[in-house]
Amino acid sequence: MTEPTIAGRTALVTGVTSGIGLALAKRLLAEKAVVIGIGRGGPDRLAGLNLGDGFAPVVADLADRDSRAHAMRQVLRAHDRIDIVVNNAAEAAFDPVHETDAEQWGRLLEVNFVAAMDIVRAVLPRMPEGAHLINISSVTTRFLPAPRYAAYAVTKTALAEATGALRLELTSRRVKVSTVTPGLVDTLIYAKVPGFARTEAKLREQVPRWLAGDDVADAIVWLLTRPDHVVISDVTLLPSGQPR
Repeated sequence: MTEPTIAGRTALVTGVTSGIGLALAKRLLAEKAVVIGIGRGGPDRLAGLNLGDGFAPVVADLADRDSRAHAMRQVLRAHDRIDIVVNNAAEAAFDPVHETDAEQWGRLLEVNFVAAMDIVRAVLPRMPEGAHLINISSVTTRFLPAPRYAAYAVTKTALAEATGALRLELTSRRVKVSTVTPGLVDTLIYAKVPGFARTEAKLREQVPRWLAGDDVADAIVWLLTRPDHVVISDVTLLPSGQPR
């Protein structure tokens, strides 16, 4: 039995400017896919990734509803078929729940959950039988309540639970739906989290080698190349030394 190929397929990946998203975009392009890469930071930043002719950059701040609506109009004007969607973009926080204000809750929810649902709703009419939707969750969702991680974990839990519902709802359309649940990943997301440096240092003492973006990208490519009759509902990846 031959495994499905990625070559010639069109993939939409969010959060492509660094980390998992960038590693995945490079890997999919190496497999001869067309990659629609959504990221923020302006056209120059996306162009500066130098990912080649198969890369179609789309600038958007996924926390902003108007920005992401504009981005999706661009995507739909340019692409009649989308075979792969990977909702990877995320923001993190490390604050007590009672100190998390409405603005921060709103941004976390928009980026980590609502944007992914908006993207699915927009592109689903362009996803044929055999298409694959993958949403990137977090191992923090498995261990709630989580002091100081709660706001991030709650938004990722919303994404994971909605992904489970999508798996049930899209079965009849023969669209595969998977959740990828990483543990500690060496990514720039932590550098953007105020107050996390001391905790990060302790975590790196306990777990010296974290997952790389390439490790998660490898898992996603494996998911995408399973035989047509196989659906992997959830993959959890932990670095050696992270017990849970």
